[in-house]
Amino acid sequence: MVNCCKNIRFEKVFISGLIYTAIAFVAHQIEILLTMKYYLMHQYFGAWSLVMMPSLGATPPANFFILSILFSLVTGLSLAMFYEFVKSLLAGSCCQKVCQFSCLLVVMSFIFFSLPTYLIFNAPLALLISWFFTNIIISFLSAMVFVKVLD
Repeated sequence: MVNCCKNIRFEKVFISGLIYTAIAFVAHQIEILLTMKYYLMHQYFGAWSLVMMPSLGATPPANFFILSILFSLVTGLSLAMFYEFVKSLLAGSCCQKVCQFSCLLVVMSFIFFSLPTYLIFNAPLALLISWFFTNIIISFLSAMVFVKVLD
């Protein structure tokens, strides 16, 4: 096995990824309830994928939720592995590590998702702001999980 991976406890990475999936699912469901009006605005129907909205105004089919959960699991596993690689660079107490890692995730999300999404896609600014704040909550809660489980 590669030297960088020999100390990784993959069972704990998997557990962390599952917990991330639950956190992300609940947070996104709450966010969707609060922002549903944007998803139903006719001027934005072209912005949503056919997986999410196969026809105008239709509710997402079951396969969308299955893919959403699967993608959240992959994201959670990836972020848990990322934490495994950077945890030695984080200094301080448990709370300080949570703040440092969640800030790292939020900044990366802002740079690599929020800014390009605003420039490229036809999505309402209020929805982008909602996604950003949901991401802050998910990042903080998942950082707590990663620090507790993987340290």
